[in-house]
Amino acid sequence: MKILAIIISIILLITAFIDLHVGIAYYQILRWLVTIGAVLCGIKYYQAKQQSLFIIFCVIAVLFNPIAPIYLGKSLWRIVDIITSIIFGITLLKINKNNL
Repeated sequence: MKILAIIISIILLITAFIDLHVGIAYYQILRWLVTIGAVLCGIKYYQAKQQSLFIIFCVIAVLFNPIAPIYLGKSLWRIVDIITSIIFGITLLKINKNNL
């Protein structure tokens, strides 16, 4: 799960800070990747009885879900991408610290 969290954090930061001229397929793959990562992290935190982090990752999964997408403006998505990247980065620190 560490590698997935690292990949998601890096991709979200690249998406937020670099104006990529890519097709819709890139963003669909990004949505799937972030949703899968959020669900896996949510499951880990649910099992660890850390309800606040479980809820945060549920919100991320809903926000990024590719099946019923939520459409936000480009500037708002940049903010969401940065915040989500930070959350996945904090998760990496917690994983290393608590061996989740």
